[in-house]
Amino acid sequence: DTADRSYYTSAGKGVPFAGANAGGEFGIERFEANYSFAPALVLSTGWNIRAADIKTGGLLCGDDHPFIELGGKLTENLNYALTYLTMNNRQTTAGVSPISNDWRAYLLKFDVAVGSGDAKGTLSPILLYSDNRMRNAKVTYFGFEGTGQIGIFKPSFEFIYADGEFRAPSTTDIKAYAVFGGVEAAVSKAFNPYVAVRYATGDDNSSDNEAEGFVGITDIARFTPLMGMDGNILGESLGNPYGNVLYSYAPERKFTTNRYGGIGNGGSGDNPGHMIFAFGAKGAISEPLSYKAQVFLIWYDEAANIPVGAGKTMSEVDDYAGTTFDLQVKYAFSKNFATDLIYSVFSPGDGIKDQLATTADDTIAQTVQLTLAWSY
Repeated sequence: DTADRSYYTSAGKGVPFAGANAGGEFGIERFEANYSFAPALVLSTGWNIRAADIKTGGLLCGDDHPFIELGGKLTENLNYALTYLTMNNRQTTAGVSPISNDWRAYLLKFDVAVGSGDAKGTLSPILLYSDNRMRNAKVTYFGFEGTGQIGIFKPSFEFIYADGEFRAPSTTDIKAYAVFGGVEAAVSKAFNPYVAVRYATGDDNSSDNEAEGFVGITDIARFTPLMGMDGNILGESLGNPYGNVLYSYAPERKFTTNRYGGIGNGGSGDNPGHMIFAFGAKGAISEPLSYKAQVFLIWYDEAANIPVGAGKTMSEVDDYAGTTFDLQVKYAFSKNFATDLIYSVFSPGDGIKDQLATTADDTIAQTVQLTLAWSY
């Protein structure tokens, strides 16, 4: 807890509230140490970013946590990584870190290079076990990730299945899955269009013994190649009623019941899930000037658990959550200084409006982020 984030059991020390990972003070932001015994055996440890699927949809896992990893190159076309992650390991009393508060994850991933020339890619089976004692849940994620290039086209896809259960006395099973697929076309240096679909199952009945809303370890979508944008409105926080949070395009924090993962351990298995259809383009207009523009159309997968707003007469909220538009423009003034401007807007759909009281204002949400970056 001295690296990157802070944990406080009470208000004070410059923080006006009690809470985990409050970010009120930093020690070392990130650190990593590596030792190569051989090309096939590299030992790594520290507090740095580790991700299971950041090259595709970012559905499962990606964040900076303490880790220990064994990895390396087994053959010319086969790499592997076996990673131990401590998601939560906090001291709640002096000198004692109870195991009941721990959340640990164990990730095994292989990268297999296939093809050659104008048709090549990487296929990556993924196995991750989440031992989430803080939420009394244990989940095994089975997944597969693929990236490649066929001529001017760059396809990518991902599938993750969650199979687990909440420990006694609960009898609730965890059964959910998520899918991503997209393709980018390198038409020219100035114009590279893409289309992508991202889907995660939602729960249709919060009173049964199945949690069918997909929740990963930490959604890393905002740093992914196609749909990612670090600073757009879905990559930050929309809060309720959409229930979106930092690092997440999914409404996984819509409810507080049957939590078993997500950033801050706040993702509920009763969440409504989502389906996003995205299209956009990026490119370099000149050597210093580049851009990315995209549109997301967002639906809930299941809306049965979502309460209707006060004064509304419908029996269930609409499936359509809303539309986002993002525009990012970067300009490098020199090798040492660059700017990055992001304009992002969210227009609520009927699925959002139906959750609001009849007196609520449904004005669109907008954010603008300007980054000034110096590098030496």
